[in-house]
Amino acid sequence: MTTTKRSTPKISVVVPVRNGASQIARCLQALFEQTLQPYEVIVVDGHSTDSTVEVAGKFPVTVVYEDHRTVGGARQVGVEHARGDYVAFTDADCIPRKDWLENLVREFDDGIVGVGGGIKNVGKGLWEESIALALDTFLGSANSVQDRVLKGKRIVKSISGCNSIYRKKDIVAVGGFDVRLSINEDTELNSRLQQLGTIVYTPDAIVHHHQERGLEEFVRRMQFFGYGRGVNRLWDLQVIPPIAAVAVLLTAFISPLVFFALLGVYVAIIGGYTLVLLAKARKPEYLISIPVVFVLEHASYTFGFWKGTVEAVSRRDTR
Repeated sequence: MTTTKRSTPKISVVVPVRNGASQIARCLQALFEQTLQPYEVIVVDGHSTDSTVEVAGKFPVTVVYEDHRTVGGARQVGVEHARGDYVAFTDADCIPRKDWLENLVREFDDGIVGVGGGIKNVGKGLWEESIALALDTFLGSANSVQDRVLKGKRIVKSISGCNSIYRKKDIVAVGGFDVRLSINEDTELNSRLQQLGTIVYTPDAIVHHHQERGLEEFVRRMQFFGYGRGVNRLWDLQVIPPIAAVAVLLTAFISPLVFFALLGVYVAIIGGYTLVLLAKARKPEYLISIPVVFVLEHASYTFGFWKGTVEAVSRRDTR
């Protein structure tokens, strides 16, 4: 009896970056330490003004440039330059575990068009650590695969742009990434890919996402995420929280008693999550910082979502 040796898959890894000189070296180092070596690594630079390109040039990578000035544009340029059968994506501020590629690609089977993995947030300093802890909870990311590690393999609607792999032919078949999008470009692509097959999540493929931008940038990013989901009309389970938030606010005009009761429930939930995280981290200073992160995240995401939704409706009405 003879056995057929399975050929090594050709995987092109695409890393979009702009001004990531302080982060990209450790990302690239991790890629070249994979148990399953990539066929090629493509760094897509958005015309960085720091030494990103020089740092990347110290590794055996292909550096290309994109002129769209969007994340969707950067990912699409990477796809167009990719020579592998599969295209995997991560970001410059992420460090994939050594078995990342191996665990992603082994989930492919007939009918599967995309595979994504979990994101483990890492922070240095009070606010960055608090952000990382908050995002790793259900209250911080709900059932999204964008900022946490979910338990168990499952079929999902979307996978994160910083931890995903697709067959190149499938990306091409649906028209590629929307180069106009700077946010939610991964969600939008995944919605079209589901016309061809199933998207799968595996908790075995992990990247460590380093939160190094502080509280102000975190708030801006959350607002940007919410805005992108609203303006691009990507209305799925992730829009329930901002809709619920407005519904709760409206009760203040209808029944103040109900409003304060709901507000009390919200405060109690945040308090419960904070105590759990305090017990895990054993840092008393989190007693203030973690609730602040939760509230700011929810408020900024809600504001961004409704701002984007209003803009989307206005555009439709003016056509």
